[in-house]
Amino acid sequence: MDDEEDGVSVAAEGPTPLEMLLSGADARAVKDCVEALDAGPKQAIALAFYQGLSHSELARHLKQPLGTVKSWVRRGLERLRACLDELGVKR
Repeated sequence: MDDEEDGVSVAAEGPTPLEMLLSGADARAVKDCVEALDAGPKQAIALAFYQGLSHSELARHLKQPLGTVKSWVRRGLERLRACLDELGVKR
C-alpha cells in the first residue's frame, strides 16, 4: 500500500540538494575566511576547535604567553565573524 494513499507522506531523510549546496558554500566560505587569518590566530583557533584545547592548554602547546593566545583567539574570531558577514554567511 502506498503511504500517500493513507494521507501520510514520508519526509525524505537527509538534507535536500539545495541544503547540501548551501552547506558546501558555507563550508567553503569558512575555509576561505580561516585561511585569511594570520598564522598565530589560525593555529590557535584550529587547535581550540578541533582538539578542544583551553586557553591554558593552547599557551603551553604553542609555547606562547597566555595573554597572547587569548588575544589571538579573540581577534581571530572577530576577523572570522567579519569575513563571514561580508560573504553573507548566516551563523
